[in-house]
Amino acid sequence: MSYKKRQKIMQEELVSPKKRLNNRKRVEKWLLKNQRYINITAIEKEISAPKGLIQKFVKYDKKINDKWIDPLFMVIKGFTSFNLRS
Repeated sequence: MSYKKRQKIMQEELVSPKKRLNNRKRVEKWLLKNQRYINITAIEKEISAPKGLIQKFVKYDKKINDKWIDPLFMVIKGFTSFNLRS
């Protein structure tokens, strides 16, 4: 197993189930609230998610797989931080 894979697995284990649930709620709420203002396909491409993942959640209330919640959370966190210096 490569070093990067081990690091990723260790990071996933560090995130508690409660934190993961909290992130899911935040992501879902943000997507529903801002669906008319965001480019859904661009976000899906940014995290290399399957085409239609977010669209199916927004339009048909299909649950987003757990493995996509953290990458979505990180992208949304990047959107919502208004740092002038990046």
